[in-house]
Amino acid sequence: MTSSSGKELDLGQQIKFLNKIQFFSTFDDHEIRQFLAVSKWLKVPKGTTIIKEGAVERVFYILVKGRVSVFKTMDAANTIELTTLSTGDCFGEMALVGETKRTAGVKTSTDSFILMVEPDIISTSNVFLQLKFYKRFCEILVARLVLANQRVTSPGSTPEPQPAATPPKTEAPAEKKITPPAEKTAGGKLPPQPRLIGRISPTKLQRRLQPDQLMLINPEPAEQLSRLLTSNGDNTRSMAELLALDPILSAKILQTANSPFFRRSCPVTSVPHAMIIVGIQHVQKVVEEAIEASQELVLFSGFDELRRRFWRHAVVVARIAQLLKDIIRINTATDIYLAGLLHDLGKLGIDSLEPAFYPQFLKPDSIFTKDRLRKESEYVGTDHTWAGLWVGEHLSLPQVYLDVMLHHHTPEKATGDSILPTALVHLADIFATQHGVCLSGPDSETIAPLESTAWAQIQEQHHSFTEVNVFDFITSFDAELTNTWSDITAGLT
Repeated sequence: MTSSSGKELDLGQQIKFLNKIQFFSTFDDHEIRQFLAVSKWLKVPKGTTIIKEGAVERVFYILVKGRVSVFKTMDAANTIELTTLSTGDCFGEMALVGETKRTAGVKTSTDSFILMVEPDIISTSNVFLQLKFYKRFCEILVARLVLANQRVTSPGSTPEPQPAATPPKTEAPAEKKITPPAEKTAGGKLPPQPRLIGRISPTKLQRRLQPDQLMLINPEPAEQLSRLLTSNGDNTRSMAELLALDPILSAKILQTANSPFFRRSCPVTSVPHAMIIVGIQHVQKVVEEAIEASQELVLFSGFDELRRRFWRHAVVVARIAQLLKDIIRINTATDIYLAGLLHDLGKLGIDSLEPAFYPQFLKPDSIFTKDRLRKESEYVGTDHTWAGLWVGEHLSLPQVYLDVMLHHHTPEKATGDSILPTALVHLADIFATQHGVCLSGPDSETIAPLESTAWAQIQEQHHSFTEVNVFDFITSFDAELTNTWSDITAGLT
């Protein structure tokens, strides 16, 4: 496979390409490397027929980059276009089921990169790779079956097939539809209020969620990190401090350290530990790829104010949670700072499912800023705690961080080693919101700290806190926050 400059892509670049493809969303780099060893890259010019109608072959294709047209010949003078497929789509999947004739043809609409997979070769590969491949294959078939059922029950929503000769509206690859953040403005028109839909099946929502499209990096630390990417490792401490300002980068480093390639007998649960295991050069590579991929993404409909609120809240909750841990003198193996930093990743998932939801927070007296979890469920189909669990699972985060994301609003549901981390993050979330640091703005509603059940959990798990008067502790801690607020928010815009 070659790049746009004509040079051959090395294995690392090929892996980078596939990391952006939805089909490989659950594959780590080691598994993608194995997959590349049993498949074949094709660079196909525009107008090339990939699949001929009536042909018998056992080949499955994944469109790595570009666009193809699926067509059917009615007679010698009449060909209709059934659909168009773009970057990340798959086609020819029935060849994996059996040796049947192709019922439609496929032709490239643009210069394209295509991955060709032969099932006979896949069947001789690593059994775990086979299981993951066929699991993704089954998910694709189920998704297409659901779509076909929707079209049958709602025929009016399906456009009539167009003649294949009619040119597509655009020849740009699908990924170029993503508008770079720089082209959005914080002062743009707010989207219309989303409609009420109620709860939706978790399975259906997880299929709609595209975690790779959520990995947006905070531009402030990203700009500083970019200057450290070519260093020889002398700035490890500075890099660790900058990684601590961004939940996505921290999660990606943790994901890498816990991948099969680096995996140890126990999960890696802190970024400094992950950096030691992975090595500074590999960390630099992961950071560079994450920042580059982030350039094409946009969240919160491009409203910079929401972006700033999200990252500011993540870091402030992390710092307050760490401060609580230190003052109460809780000893836990979990990185409490990291637990706080990651606790709201689910909001990125909610934004991908309903991009019009969080921009409603910018409206004066918005109904969306009150009872936020219930509003998320009513207008999106689930709330950010469950979405956080799904995003965290995609990133292969250790279980304790998944538990914190799921239960940071309901700490009484946490169990085992997750009880204290969840309680601390829950309380930090309350204090941060009370001080006006929240995605929904400075006037956000929250419960009073004294009303939280987390104090009882801390007293139960940390017996030296049993004799503490909780009311007095809250009063003194809140005063401490006020006095040190400039330190808590240092480095945040």
